[in-house]
Amino acid sequence: MKAYLDIETDRQGNVCVIGIFCEPVGFVQFYGADVTTRNLEQVLGRVKTIVTFNGDLFDLPTLDKYFNLDLKGACCSLDLFKMKKHLGLRGGLKELEKMYGIKRKTAGIDGYKAILLWEKYLKKGHSGSLKTLLEYNKEDVINLIPLEAIFIRKMEAQKEMEALRKLEKLKESNDMKELGNDGAM
Repeated sequence: MKAYLDIETDRQGNVCVIGIFCEPVGFVQFYGADVTTRNLEQVLGRVKTIVTFNGDLFDLPTLDKYFNLDLKGACCSLDLFKMKKHLGLRGGLKELEKMYGIKRKTAGIDGYKAILLWEKYLKKGHSGSLKTLLEYNKEDVINLIPLEAIFIRKMEAQKEMEALRKLEKLKESNDMKELGNDGAM
C-alpha cells in the first residue's frame, strides 16, 4: 500500500497538521491534539511506500523526532524532490504544479504563510485560518499524486531515450566493423 504524506509545523518545528492519502482509506488529516503517534500508526501501519516532496529531509525526520516513528526504516520512501533533481527539473512543489497545470485553490500560500495561519487560529481562534491551512495541506498531499505520475512518465521516457542511444551506438559500431571487414577483402 502506498501513502502520500505532508506535514505542517509551527515556528518551533512542532507538527501541527498531518495530511495523508492512501487507499482504501482516502484522505485523512490530523491537526492539533489529534496529531498523535497512535493516529499515525493506525493510518500508516500497513503502508509499504510513502510519497513526499522533500520528505526525506523534512517530513520523515520530523515525524521520527517528535513521534519516534522511523518511517524511512519501516517503509520505502519515494521523495519527489529527489526525482525532480534526477530529471534535471528546477523549482519547488508549487512551481512544478504550475509548470504541469496542476490546480490549487490555495495559490500564493507557502510554508511561512502556513505557520502564520496556524498562529492566527491558535491565538485568535480564527476558524477561517484553520480551514485555509487544512486546504493548503490537503492540496500539498493530493497534488503529489499527479506529480508522481508525471515524473514516472518522464523517467520512463528518459530510460527509453538512453536505450535508443545505446542501440544507435551499437549499430554504428557494427556498421564500422562491417566497413572494416569489407575493406579487408
